[in-house]
Amino acid sequence: MASIRERRRADGSTTFAVLWRDADTGKQTSYQLPNQPEAERFKRLVEANGNSLSAVEGLLQQIQVEGPSVAENLVRHVELLTSAGPDQIKRYGAAISNHFNGKFGALPVGSITHIDLVQWIRTMQGKGLSAKTIANHHGLLSASFETAVRAGWRKDNPCKGVKLPKDASTEEKMRPMTAEESWKVTQAMPERYRGFVAFLRATGARFGEATAVRGGDFNFEGDTVTVRIERAWKRDGDNRFYIGPPKTRKSRRSISLPPSLVTEILPLIEKAGEAGYVFTTSYGGPIRHSTFHEFWAKALDSLGYDEGAGNRPRIHDLRHTHAALMLAGGLSIYELSRRLGHESINTTIDRYSDLLPDAHFRGAEVAAKALEWEPETKPLVLEAALA
Repeated sequence: MASIRERRRADGSTTFAVLWRDADTGKQTSYQLPNQPEAERFKRLVEANGNSLSAVEGLLQQIQVEGPSVAENLVRHVELLTSAGPDQIKRYGAAISNHFNGKFGALPVGSITHIDLVQWIRTMQGKGLSAKTIANHHGLLSASFETAVRAGWRKDNPCKGVKLPKDASTEEKMRPMTAEESWKVTQAMPERYRGFVAFLRATGARFGEATAVRGGDFNFEGDTVTVRIERAWKRDGDNRFYIGPPKTRKSRRSISLPPSLVTEILPLIEKAGEAGYVFTTSYGGPIRHSTFHEFWAKALDSLGYDEGAGNRPRIHDLRHTHAALMLAGGLSIYELSRRLGHESINTTIDRYSDLLPDAHFRGAEVAAKALEWEPETKPLVLEAALA
């Protein structure tokens, strides 16, 4: 462990010495710094490098750069966020503590280079983190560098242009069901949850959105009944549930409902009244994922879905099922994006473009028509163009 000792010079000024026993030589070693904050940062760097002077020497030039460390800048960036909820703030704090608390996190934010970022990514890979998780942490880091640029601690964002690991996993990320399969799952649920599962299947709403729907959110005027998604259940920093806005700005949306669903859940809507929750437990409280999962698992067991067989759908797969059924029924990818409440249509395309029915056939058909060539007319046009 390193320590800091305050020293007064003959001229009355003060310096701060970081002292530690070097791991390579076993000798007591010290390094002078002009103020306490820099000494604290240097102390963390020494400890993060195993108290090895040889490891620290290559970083001394970086340590002299003014400004906060990477970890300090991340904390500052999160503190300045205005759109993140308590649960998201808590996750950011955990990410900073778990993945930016070592040598990289102790470096001044203004000194970070491309090489530093590549080494950090390799460290994350060494921890066994997935490509998606690394990308998420990289996104937070990149946003914090933008904050550092605005604050004048550096001129550019070093995260831009850095190649991230690709997901080499061959495991299926989602398990959309057929219309028949998802109907059977719905019918296998206990009666008190059957309308709720039917709602998830027919709307593609997120679990937290559906459980927060109130009776007054349904609009029966016009030819089509709709439900307005305005809120969702979330967790705060103390892991307590609270009602907040949906996931993104475009998640506030109206979803049209098929008549069969309206007929099925109409008694629940009427019972809820204007302000009551439509989908509740047998005790009248909000449905929680942990409690509901028990009934979901029993329904799948009754239909023969074996654990570990690779074909057992998750609760969230009802959302993917809805997307697949809508695309198969002719809904455009743009319309689906609005219906699901995605912030960007690119999210919808990346996730569901492979589910578009007959996409390859239609592509070949369009290409065939575009490339058609009629000998009796086309050569004249070509000859004129070449003349």
